[in-house]
Amino acid sequence: MSLLKQARKNIALKFATEAVIRLLAVVFIVILARRLGDQDYGKYSLVFYFAGLITIFCDLGLNTLLVREVSRRRDLLSAYAGNILSLKGLLSLGVLLLTLGLLPTMGYPWEMVFLIFLGVLSLLGNHLVEFLGALTNSLEKFEYELAIKSLNKGLVVLIGLLTLWAGAGLWGLIIIMVLAQGFSLLLSGGIIWKWVTPLSFQMDLSFWKHLLRVTWPIGLSFLFVTAYVRLDIILLSLLRSGTAEIGWYSVPVKIIEAFSVFPYLIMSGLFPIFSLLGDRDQALLKEAYQKSLGYLVMIAIPLVLITFHLADPWLVVVFGPLFQNSILSLEIIVWVVPFIFVHYALVHILFSLNRERLIILGSALALIFNLGGNLLFLPRYGYLGASVLTVVTEALLVSFYLFHLQRSFLRLPLFKKTASLALSGGVMAITFWAFKALPAVIYCLIALSCYAAALILFRLLAWEDWQLVKRLFSYPAGYSR
Repeated sequence: MSLLKQARKNIALKFATEAVIRLLAVVFIVILARRLGDQDYGKYSLVFYFAGLITIFCDLGLNTLLVREVSRRRDLLSAYAGNILSLKGLLSLGVLLLTLGLLPTMGYPWEMVFLIFLGVLSLLGNHLVEFLGALTNSLEKFEYELAIKSLNKGLVVLIGLLTLWAGAGLWGLIIIMVLAQGFSLLLSGGIIWKWVTPLSFQMDLSFWKHLLRVTWPIGLSFLFVTAYVRLDIILLSLLRSGTAEIGWYSVPVKIIEAFSVFPYLIMSGLFPIFSLLGDRDQALLKEAYQKSLGYLVMIAIPLVLITFHLADPWLVVVFGPLFQNSILSLEIIVWVVPFIFVHYALVHILFSLNRERLIILGSALALIFNLGGNLLFLPRYGYLGASVLTVVTEALLVSFYLFHLQRSFLRLPLFKKTASLALSGGVMAITFWAFKALPAVIYCLIALSCYAAALILFRLLAWEDWQLVKRLFSYPAGYSR
């Protein structure tokens, strides 16, 4: 299969998977916030943000390594899958012991301690489902990833909503989510065993040493990135009183996370191909890198402007009057979207070039900056200070990666591209202002039309681009193995 056809298939299936998952997640969060209110929704957010941070030790970049190495050599599947599965089991046990030792020292009420522990159990199951998804990615069998991830999210959301409808409250919801994750994991494992590849535990200690030696830069970078992304929620719980403020901040954060589906699906679909090009043809990889950056920013700009203009009053209409205080936070934090989109592309390029150590350095600096800023500003400015720091941290991190790639990999005409994109966004923003008296749907459509026209006028969107994409992905050697 040619790279172009493979890229189309990968992205289409990744889009279908993520569209299902994100849609279910959005529906779940909206209903959850309205049913629980800002206080209990704040507790729910703290549970899973804390659990998400501590369970990162179950991954350590092993999923990414599996995709990168097996996509290059299929004969490595058995050794990588079996040993990573065993290693993840051991790491999961370590995470449970770490959780039991750490939580009592955090100063949380015992209710929160027990809820967070249950959240950790739930996310451990989800990490194993993600491993199964990575396995299908490495083989480019994305249809099975769609099946297992849709099954997982569908079960958790459906059973969770039924629990809320029955009036079980926060405790009942989280207990049911643990059980649903376990059941989903069993079904997903059966799908992989029957239709993808048999799995068996392997314990080759020398291979484990190799895995950890290769993957520690990836794992450390994931740890730093996860820490600075989730740290603000945890610090809000420690430095501010009450959980309502966590709820107000979590709603905008969840909206931004929903937007990240676009760079995630594009770059995840292309990552196996980028890994192959990084190993065989860096000239072609450079062209793919340039195009992916440009198109991701083009997608990000209208998302930012539409969200900014519709935040008030639509956020309250969707999530309920208790989240009125979330509007200003959303209007601030939405400006992080272009940086997140570019971040996805830069990180995948760096992984494809085996430059994980640079990601470690950048994410470590981001963590230090974000931690220092949050300790300084959160006690006074609370969740609004966290919103500003999120944008600034991501902007600095993207600048760091771009500076390195501009010097060592490919020097892009950043000033010219940025100016053209800014002008196109300005055209869209002016259109919003000029037609704001019209219904929201109409002036959004007019603004999008003017934005598309500006992209064509500034030659950011041209027919020649499609021809270039075809040339990029129609790799001479094909993509069959």
